Amino acid sequence: MVALATAAVGVGGCTSDEWPIEADDDTGGSEAGDDSGGPPADAARLQLYEPQSPSIHYLGEPMPLSAEVLDELGLPLAHEDIVWNTDAGGKTLFVGDDGEVELEPGAYQISATARFDDGSRLVASVGGIYVQSRWTGTYEGTADLAIAVMFQGIPLTPHCTGPIALVVDYDGEGVMFSGGSCTLNAIITTLDLEYTIEGTFANGAGHGTIEYDIAGFIKLPFDWTGAFVDDAFHGGFAGVVAIPLVGDADGVGTFVAPLSSPYLEESP
Repeated sequence: MVALATAAVGVGGCTSDEWPIEADDDTGGSEAGDDSGGPPADAARLQLYEPQSPSIHYLGEPMPLSAEVLDELGLPLAHEDIVWNTDAGGKTLFVGDDGEVELEPGAYQISATARFDDGSRLVASVGGIYVQSRWTGTYEGTADLAIAVMFQGIPLTPHCTGPIALVVDYDGEGVMFSGGSCTLNAIITTLDLEYTIEGTFANGAGHGTIEYDIAGFIKLPFDWTGAFVDDAFHGGFAGVVAIPLVGDADGVGTFVAPLSSPYLEESP
């Protein structure tokens, strides 16, 4: 089972004028505009430009960080003492008004804090920041099994087609499959099949097993291989299977599951 991390989605890309100026109690603090080293009288807010919300940043690639202090007219004020952090805690990500950082896979809220000499601060934050693999997301498609048999000298290829779904975690290697059921017209009878899929992934490619179950007592297992290509999961499998009342037959199958969403959360 894949455990999915979640993050609260904050202000999209910037902050509003409602962000307060905060003061540390042990310094006495200051109101904007006094002469004790706090924000200038016309400092209205700290605006966060990067990262934006929602946004996806691939593993191994730097995430931009950009913010600046604006006066009440929206004009920038030179101030580089801005500290960046995440809701995941840990050490400070970066200090400055412009830079970049690499994060571990997951969903984040990013905050920036402009610090002033008297201890007062301006704070801005943004959520909906996703650091993930190129294959992370949800996929939905079909699994198709074709059986090649000879019946009374006539070659036939009955099919059994059902749904398939995948959820790929932020690291690109944790994958949860959902199987399904399908109906196979086995020449002289109709068979209802249920199937389960398991597998492991690394660098966008995977392998595993798919097992079809007939009435709970006949198993048709296959080994599959596949990969994520062009925003879809593609896979295939093949082998010899025994069909009741028919005998041995060649089984060939395919997976095709296009990407339905690159976000693991429903509403980023």
